Amino acid sequence: LAMNHPDAFKAVVEERGIAPEKIQGGINVDPLTALTRKGKNCCDKPFENVKVNLEKMAAYKNFKTIEVGGYVFNNSGSSIVQELGFSLAAGVEYLDKLTDAGMKIDEVAPKIRFHFATGSKYFMEIAKLRAARYLWAHIVKAYNPCCDCVCKMNIHAETSEWNKTVYDPNVNMLRTQTETMSATIGGVDSFTVHPYDDIFEKTNDFSERIARNQQLLLKEESHFDKIVDPAGGSYYIEELTQFIAEAAWKLFLEVQEQGGMVKALESGFVQAAVKATA
Repeated sequence: LAMNHPDAFKAVVEERGIAPEKIQGGINVDPLTALTRKGKNCCDKPFENVKVNLEKMAAYKNFKTIEVGGYVFNNSGSSIVQELGFSLAAGVEYLDKLTDAGMKIDEVAPKIRFHFATGSKYFMEIAKLRAARYLWAHIVKAYNPCCDCVCKMNIHAETSEWNKTVYDPNVNMLRTQTETMSATIGGVDSFTVHPYDDIFEKTNDFSERIARNQQLLLKEESHFDKIVDPAGGSYYIEELTQFIAEAAWKLFLEVQEQGGMVKALESGFVQAAVKATA
């Protein structure tokens, strides 16, 4: 669910008599992504707004209230390390601001959903998502949560916009399929396959049907919904995971040394890094 305000959604749930804990999904409240894309905050007190929304949805245990939009970096031409390092820094910004406002880490961390994009670097994308889970657990652990379950990263991802072609659009079907496969092997909780033509025209019944079928092929014919970390133990992917984790952690620390993600955006550090890679 892509919604900016929970009140209307809560009203529908209550009207239908659905138990809050049975609701799955999330609301894309992410002022840091708005700041990244537009250069200004969405409102006067963005983190206070995040806190209010989080408190309103506290009873919805399986419903995420905060999004960390790593896909913005990917779709702007960042490297895998940059997407991961900056996303972790954004996640910590939310943890710091909300715990400073009096909330407990056990209330905040489980309500965060990371939203990445996956490109065509097949094994690297698998490793990126595995490294993301490892590093986020390491970060949350430092806030002394009540149990390890609080440290689990929730990941939504989508096919990247950055690498799609207008000149031979059918090739985009191949790219989105391998991107979906790498994300699934990497361990996402949910995924969006964009239709092959959505970067240059309004999608039609055919392109949307193909995008749905791409997911069904992996689920019904490859049984990707039945696996947990199939890349675990692969020397090659384990090494890639370690290298990406180390590089992303180094970048994450550079952002922290600048005072956090907001300060790094205001100084232009993030924009300059992504522009150089793109």
